[in-house]
Amino acid sequence: MAKIPLNENSVKTIRRMVQHKPLHSLLLNLGVDLMLRASDLLRLKVQDVITENGVVKESVKIKQQKTGKSTIDIPLSDNSKRVIQEHLLGKQPDDYIFVGNKSHYTRKPISTQQYQRIIKGWCRNILGMDDVSNISSHTMRKTKASAIYAQTKNVEAVRRLLGQSSVVATSAYLGVSNNDATDLAKSINI
Repeated sequence: MAKIPLNENSVKTIRRMVQHKPLHSLLLNLGVDLMLRASDLLRLKVQDVITENGVVKESVKIKQQKTGKSTIDIPLSDNSKRVIQEHLLGKQPDDYIFVGNKSHYTRKPISTQQYQRIIKGWCRNILGMDDVSNISSHTMRKTKASAIYAQTKNVEAVRRLLGQSSVVATSAYLGVSNNDATDLAKSINI
């Protein structure tokens, strides 16, 4: 089953509800902004988002595990910069960003399974969704990518941001259909 993205109102609702939970606030904001696979997101370290001088970076660039490709510089929103400032300043550069209560002892990031449980919990408890079978870590990866596509219809830009290899793969990932193409063609009158 295709995983669905969150809409802007859902993100805002979750953001309000998790604002006092550092791990959740960081997961939500950076998960939406960076559009990374869970494996890449969870291995981010403080040095990936904060300079040696203790300044929050404007953008993040990493090498993707799955493809081995470097992503382009993905800008951080004001929301992400704020939660980084609130929760990560003063941490060691080599510390993982997404450390849960139990992982303080191991100093390792939470697992992808735990990340998935957190996202499903937001959708179930905060958004009141009964069926969360189409919610996963890809929900977070798709959220901003889908919003960018909806506003611009620029599959190539989204492909680059996601670090995918082809427009065909990105179109399938976003669920772009022949109906979408037809509707777009109908909206342009020359």
